[in-house]
Amino acid sequence: MMVEATSLAREMDEQHSWRLLPQFADLRVFDQLLANEFRDPEDIARGQATAVSRILEFAAAKVPYYRRLFDSLGIVPRRGQGLAVLGRLPLLTKADVQDHKEALRATALPQGQKVYGWAASSGTTGRPTRVLHSVESNLMYNYLEQRQLRWFRWNPRGLRADIRISTQFPPTGTQEPPQLGSSFRMNRWRYVGQFFETGDYTGLCVTAPLEAQIEWLQGLRPAYLMAYPSTFERLAHALGPAAGDIGLRGVYAISEQITASMRRRIEGGFGLAVDQTYGLNEAGKVAQRCRAGRYHVNAEHCYVEILDNEGVPCKAGESGRLVITSLRNLAMPLLRYDSGDLAEAVEGDCPCGMTLPSFGPITGRYRRMAGAPEGTSLQVFLLKKALESMPPEVCANLRQYQIRQKRDGSYVILLKIAAALPDAFEDRLQHAWRRELPDERPGLVLQTVEDIPLSPSGKVEDFISDIATTDML
Repeated sequence: MMVEATSLAREMDEQHSWRLLPQFADLRVFDQLLANEFRDPEDIARGQATAVSRILEFAAAKVPYYRRLFDSLGIVPRRGQGLAVLGRLPLLTKADVQDHKEALRATALPQGQKVYGWAASSGTTGRPTRVLHSVESNLMYNYLEQRQLRWFRWNPRGLRADIRISTQFPPTGTQEPPQLGSSFRMNRWRYVGQFFETGDYTGLCVTAPLEAQIEWLQGLRPAYLMAYPSTFERLAHALGPAAGDIGLRGVYAISEQITASMRRRIEGGFGLAVDQTYGLNEAGKVAQRCRAGRYHVNAEHCYVEILDNEGVPCKAGESGRLVITSLRNLAMPLLRYDSGDLAEAVEGDCPCGMTLPSFGPITGRYRRMAGAPEGTSLQVFLLKKALESMPPEVCANLRQYQIRQKRDGSYVILLKIAAALPDAFEDRLQHAWRRELPDERPGLVLQTVEDIPLSPSGKVEDFISDIATTDML
């Protein structure tokens, strides 16, 4: 893919369109973040190693969970040995955080630092993973929001719109977040409007009917829209050629995994590249996706590893567990936190021109397969491949799907449709199922439904196993 590389000068020029509010005129953190994007990679690596050493020393002194862990492993963190020590630690799982929440809290913070509050990520079983954040960690979320929107080339003076679940919108004065089909409006963008002059920000609950979402967008004609990939895909399907008439200048897909076919449909419909980031409530903003397809890590905020099943760093082109160490959150440090996601390792310079560490495409969530029978990943891959390769005329009425593995090992594909699908749709699926799998393959049934419910976290899960019991983000 040919990508026009950016540069320090180009990013500084983009930064000029972001005007700080008068009370923050002397704030230099945004310029520092920009400069870091083009530092020598070896300098960035040294800085991360120093930050890892610092967080390990703090954890050993102030966090009961790590004090006990380090004692049991005979580890004494020392300055300059951070990465070597980090590599000796076991991965921290979601269950570990849930079961040892209090022991993972720091008993005291350095002078000048304060606790901000709890952030929670809830999985499909509803058992929350709660992480306590410091004020510094929370501020990094706001700072890094501006970095990613600058990379997206969003003009802060435009109207920004979001379509999300109601609980993910901010309270507006004494009003509650929007419910069902209602919407709201603020006179500044969320997060970055705290520091910069911006246009208005508006939101609509994703549970509003598709027709209401379209009417809302056509009436407002926002410059920028943030929504789930499944929402963008349904809008692109329903609007057809009229998708480009809304006048959007940027689309930002969040939370759900986006497949290659989804990206093609969205970008083809709206005539815009899909912008993406990667983050977790537990760790904050981890990385932004550049136009070359890599996710560049916010090295000031976290350290990322891509590891195979043996805990060994993956080679370029291999997919492995995406493991995160928080560098800024001293209130409840997460060391080698297993995100539950799989990502591809990369090496060498990125064509985009940025020098921040990076990883490749996020290829899925391995926790979805935990506890499922052998062969599940292949079977799901084949179904997704068959669905994504459907000719446009065959899947034109498809709005959403979910693959579900039943307790007896068979599969049902739930289909939300706008009108009846042609017989060729099921014929192609069943043909691929018979061709690719042996005679003892599981059964496959297609079922049309009125709606496919969201998970408690507000995400559309494209695969659910009734056999696997592990909680998913």
